Amino acid sequence: MTYCAGWKYKNSVCLLADAGAVNYVASVRHIAVDDESPDDMADGHVAASPLRLVALASGVAVAYAGDVELAGQLLAFLHEHQAHATSHRELLTRLTLELGPFDAAREVALLLAASSPEGEAELLHWTTADGLDASAADFHQIGTPTAHHSALTPELRGALAAGDLTTERLLPILTAVVQAHGEHVVSKGLQVGDLIFGLRTEHGAIAWQDDTHVVLYEPEFAFSTHVSVRARDHAIAAHSAFNNEVSVFAPAALAVTPAHTQRLDAWRRAVHAARDPDRFRLWVFISAGEKVVTLVIRNELERESRLVRVAGINQGKFDLSLSPELTGLLLRPLHNRDRGPVPLHLSVRED
Repeated sequence: MTYCAGWKYKNSVCLLADAGAVNYVASVRHIAVDDESPDDMADGHVAASPLRLVALASGVAVAYAGDVELAGQLLAFLHEHQAHATSHRELLTRLTLELGPFDAAREVALLLAASSPEGEAELLHWTTADGLDASAADFHQIGTPTAHHSALTPELRGALAAGDLTTERLLPILTAVVQAHGEHVVSKGLQVGDLIFGLRTEHGAIAWQDDTHVVLYEPEFAFSTHVSVRARDHAIAAHSAFNNEVSVFAPAALAVTPAHTQRLDAWRRAVHAARDPDRFRLWVFISAGEKVVTLVIRNELERESRLVRVAGINQGKFDLSLSPELTGLLLRPLHNRDRGPVPLHLSVRED
């Protein structure tokens, strides 16, 4: 599976992508706090893989799909030349002129998102096959066609835009809705490679999605599993409760040997912090197969949540205590009293 999307919304651009394949490269012990594995970490490996979302400069980020090796070369070119280009359109045009023509068997697609301190925003689409997309579309999707590509319909985007959401709130809604369109089997866990995550660029700065806890559950909560993810220094660390493993997704230069990078301490802190699900600002609940999506936004982490509480933590797993209000939302059927069956139920609650 490969999925990336970009939406230019107001004076910002949201980029989201799946985490991608996972390659196990290092023991947990190599990046655990104080060089010791936490007691509730499994005896296994920490995974590291290239991240499909790459920050190029202040306010500029790229999402890519396709041949990973060629994409790395293209990103290196963009990083080297972006400071001297008169515009991002010129930069992508030079990509075609100076590095093309490209092998048809090694296709790559890029989404470039940029914003300026003055409030301007730009979303550009480029492929090795066709070069720069001349259209001024505000929404693009790239990657292998999957069920995720059917998530952000024009009707849904129109409804979200009509709600006049802030971009900070919009981003986790987009990733949650796309996540819900995956073909999840709760008994097999939510694999970190299937995780949908994102960033936004606004007023010349990049902001990653807040720390997020994704809970996948069966009807009546017969079984549930979760993945937690934190973004640090333009990379993400994800922990899966299903197999109690931690995966690191980083720019290609870091993904090969993250234990030998200068960001080692950041990885240690991120992996350690991922053990405490009560410290996540965003909680996303997804009913497997039914597309009932509930987003809980915690505004005060120092205060006990009134909607969801962690009752116990053991071997990377935990028991949830849910309020009656939240339980009612999670078990809500895909049926509208006036319109009958509906394809999606989306609820957002402030906590």
